[in-house]
Amino acid sequence: METFETYIPDDFYSMLVMAVGAVITIWLVMFVVRKLIGIALVATLIIGGVTIWQNPTVLGTAQDTAVRYYDQLRYGSAANEYQRRS
Repeated sequence: METFETYIPDDFYSMLVMAVGAVITIWLVMFVVRKLIGIALVATLIIGGVTIWQNPTVLGTAQDTAVRYYDQLRYGSAANEYQRRS
């Protein structure tokens, strides 16, 4: 069975290059990839908003859903019970 010890370099400069590479990789993941995911989410929200805005049927459904969630958040479950009775 092989171990990783045969692949780890012994000299200082190789270890230093590996450490710098690990720091750069961690930096890329923490900052660059996170920003790219954020940009993708914002673009998705914008495209979804434009799509909903252009389709009147979906716009009405989205408005009703938003009002229902707002009423439930503000008034609690009593708002849903009142809507079901009428």
